Amino acid sequence: MVGARGTHTVLSGKAAGGTIRLVHPRWADFEAWSELRRENADYLRPWEPYVSSDGLNRSAYRSRLSRLKKLVQQDRAFPFHIFRGETLVGACNITHIDRGTAQSAKLGYWIGESFTGRGFARASVRAASNFCFTGLGLHRVEAAVQSDNAASIKVLQASGFTLEGTARGLLKINGAWRDHDIYAKLSGD
Repeated sequence: MVGARGTHTVLSGKAAGGTIRLVHPRWADFEAWSELRRENADYLRPWEPYVSSDGLNRSAYRSRLSRLKKLVQQDRAFPFHIFRGETLVGACNITHIDRGTAQSAKLGYWIGESFTGRGFARASVRAASNFCFTGLGLHRVEAAVQSDNAASIKVLQASGFTLEGTARGLLKINGAWRDHDIYAKLSGD
């Protein structure tokens, strides 16, 4: 289900662990977000670019919200926090929206370790990619994942994404440039 487009977009999906909602990050989410990120720093470290503890403070979050709000208003990104009931379980972000001839976007997501295995990532990826096609009218959505991230690859494959190849040295993760497999889904898939 898709709510109103813009800074109040709300998506929802069904998971084995229950219904999830994807909503744009809000100031009221700061405590839950910073706690979830701190609790999962070691768990997410192999898969994400480095974020210092300073990046988890109120000032950094306020700046992040301001930047994200502008990107939504410019139709360049749609960031979402994933909620199960009132509990923040992760995030799913649509970024790098290209309205030119590509009509494409990139998709990234993460789930807190204690919430894995319940279908929240899969439901979020499906809701976000559906929004890309039906809500935003895009043609292509792609996601990059390291080849040893079996759980994330399983989510993408189960959500209808197809492996297209490998981007060498795509992102700096844990201090080293890492190759990422590129998965994509087209509106006609």
